[in-house]
Amino acid sequence: MLENPLDFYTFGSLIFHYYKVKMVTIEGTQDHTLRFNQIKYKTLGKTGFHTSVCGFGGYRIDDGNSSHKKALIKALLAGINLIDTSSNYADGGSEILVGKVINQLFSENKLSRDELIIVTKGGYMQGKNLRLGKEKEQRGKPFTEVIKCAPDLWHCISPDFLENQISLSLERLQLEKIDVYLLHNPEYYLNYSSISDSERRNREYYRRIKEAFVYLEKEVKNGRISYYGVSSNSFGEKQTESNFTSLEKLIGTAKEISDNNHFAVVQLPLNLIESGGIKNLNQQNETKTFLQIAKENNLGVLVNRPLNAIVKNRLVRLSDIEINEDRSKEEIFYLIDDLEKQEYFLTNRYANNLALSTSERKDINESLTIGKILKSNYNKFDSPNQFKEIKENFLIPRANYAINEIGKQFQDDEGAIRALRNYAVTTNIVLDSIFSDLGRKHNIANNSIHELINNFLNDEQRKLPLSRKAILLINSIPEVCTTLVGMRNTNYVEDMLKTMLNEDVYRFNEFWHRNSDQKSI
Repeated sequence: MLENPLDFYTFGSLIFHYYKVKMVTIEGTQDHTLRFNQIKYKTLGKTGFHTSVCGFGGYRIDDGNSSHKKALIKALLAGINLIDTSSNYADGGSEILVGKVINQLFSENKLSRDELIIVTKGGYMQGKNLRLGKEKEQRGKPFTEVIKCAPDLWHCISPDFLENQISLSLERLQLEKIDVYLLHNPEYYLNYSSISDSERRNREYYRRIKEAFVYLEKEVKNGRISYYGVSSNSFGEKQTESNFTSLEKLIGTAKEISDNNHFAVVQLPLNLIESGGIKNLNQQNETKTFLQIAKENNLGVLVNRPLNAIVKNRLVRLSDIEINEDRSKEEIFYLIDDLEKQEYFLTNRYANNLALSTSERKDINESLTIGKILKSNYNKFDSPNQFKEIKENFLIPRANYAINEIGKQFQDDEGAIRALRNYAVTTNIVLDSIFSDLGRKHNIANNSIHELINNFLNDEQRKLPLSRKAILLINSIPEVCTTLVGMRNTNYVEDMLKTMLNEDVYRFNEFWHRNSDQKSI
């Protein structure tokens, strides 16, 4: 028995603290908005949670990457309070990083669990999940109703798979409860089903979703999730598309299970080009849009890919590229020729004389072919962002490998060190020049988008980069609660924070009503 009121107060505080660290609360998110009142927040549908208008998208973050960690910490400490991740992002590495960061901030009393909204998803079977699926199949106990899309990609939303995925997500996130759990692109069934008859295929599709909803309601009762929903790339498609996912059917399905269901959040791509969610009349006999139905049913709407539009299977990046090198194509090819000559010299003078095995020397020699690769593939580089990926993940690692291996064995040779330094400088100049050349073409192509948007902006807003204009446009839509943005470094975070100011100084929403034709952009 407690001996005095102070003991009772202390005991009550401990209970409340435990409750806070277990899950997000409406009160916690409300307090969060008061602490960061310079940032704009909206209510996440019927969850009642207050969410920052920009959320931290975890698609390309990974555990062990220090810049990703710093970016996430900066975003959270600046007021962003929604994180969106998935079991398949970085093969679980995204969830692991999120778990480490948030628990570090909790332990340091810099954030409280009750103010942070954690969204994760399940459905994809890739990497570790795929290996697990194949192992279970080999043992004669496979996950049920798996869709085999490709040798390296399966998909599943059956209850037994979801149970496994929620357990793994909770472990990686180091949480007792997931705030919002989404079925991740269930329309993969429609794309890869063996059922040719469209009516039968659709009936089976929604039957599978209903089974998943029934199971997720059980997970709510078991205390492992608070709310659930669906993330689909086909919410904004026209009804006639074979992979279309009907929001009104999902709402009806949830109501069949319970009038007090926990189907509360939906996610879809929406950007300046892919604007079907706000424009296509694909609900209620083609009389209403996806966003209208979401609002009428008080569903929280998360938007993904605000800066990455997919047009005819090609990625269009809705951002401006900073130009660091200003060189003509002729100058770039002159530099590539010089790079080839340097690689030829390094190969014959040093790489071929390394005290290594034949296969090891071969690897180094193959790394010293960047000039040749650039020359033969120059016209195939599609966009600055595509080239950036090639540069960072393929070309620069090759150059660094050759430089390090030669440098180790010729560290006392001044000529070798000088040649390697010159090679490193030339490689960087060439790669930056190609990126800038692609970026210049990209920026010219974006000028028409700038001009269209600028009709709705004041003089100061017209000076904004395209990425900020694009995010502000999405945030201006009343039905959209949070725009998910990939922020893999602190510069991205700082840029996005400028779009979240609690000021209603733009007329962006007028843009959507004036430009009803998607082809106008």
